[in-house]
Amino acid sequence: MHAQAERVGCEITREKAVEATQTEDGFRIETETGDEYATESLVAAAKYGRQWLETLDEGEFLGDDGEVDINWEEHKRYGRTSVDGLYFAGRLGTAEDQAVVAAGQAGETALGLIHDVRRDEGLPEDLATHYTDWVFIEGSVIDGDWEAHVRKEFPERVGDADLSEARFDELQSQYVERKVEQAISPSEQRKRRRDGHRHLVEHIDDDAVLERAEEIKAERSSGLDDEQQ
Repeated sequence: MHAQAERVGCEITREKAVEATQTEDGFRIETETGDEYATESLVAAAKYGRQWLETLDEGEFLGDDGEVDINWEEHKRYGRTSVDGLYFAGRLGTAEDQAVVAAGQAGETALGLIHDVRRDEGLPEDLATHYTDWVFIEGSVIDGDWEAHVRKEFPERVGDADLSEARFDELQSQYVERKVEQAISPSEQRKRRRDGHRHLVEHIDDDAVLERAEEIKAERSSGLDDEQQ
C-alpha cells in the first residue's frame, strides 16, 4: 500500500506524531523528531493513542467518557468529527485493525474527506458525493459513445444548482475529462496488470520468488514433455 501511495504522488514519512494544533488553514503536526507538517485536512488513523490530538479545539471531539466522538449521525458520517477537517479511521474511529483500507471503515473515511474537499471546490452536492475512481474496459459499461453519455449525465447531476454559465461549462469540462479517462483499452488493462505484478514481486522475499520460478519452470517443462509424448 505504501508503494501504491508513492506511485500516485504521496510522501511517506515514518515518524510518530506527538502534537496537532489548528491553524487558519488547517492543522500543523509536530513529530517526535521535531519536524512539523502543515495540512488542510487531517485523518487520524494510528492505533497508538490520541493524546497528540488533545490540543485540538480543547479536545471537543472527545465525549464525556473520554472516548472518541465520531458523530455518526446521518449528516456526519464518513469518519467526520466535531472538529472541522479532522477525520478518524480504524481503531480511533469505530473499527478494529484492518488489513485492507478499501474494505473497511477507513475506506469510508477516505470518501468522506474526498466529498468534503469537492464541496469546498464548489461542486454541487450530487457531484461532490458521486465520486468513483474505478476504471473499466472501453465499451463494457455502456454501448455507444461514452463521452456523449457523460455529457448528458452531467446536467442531470447538477440539477438546480445555482451556477453561472461559465462555472457550469468549467465544471462540465472537468467532469467529462475525469470520466473519459476512466475508460481504458484491453491492452492498457493488460499492461496495468503486468505492472502491478512486477511491483508486487518487489515486496516478496527474493528466495521465495526464485524458488517459485524454478517450480514454474519445472511444471512447464513437464507439460511440454507430456505433449511430445
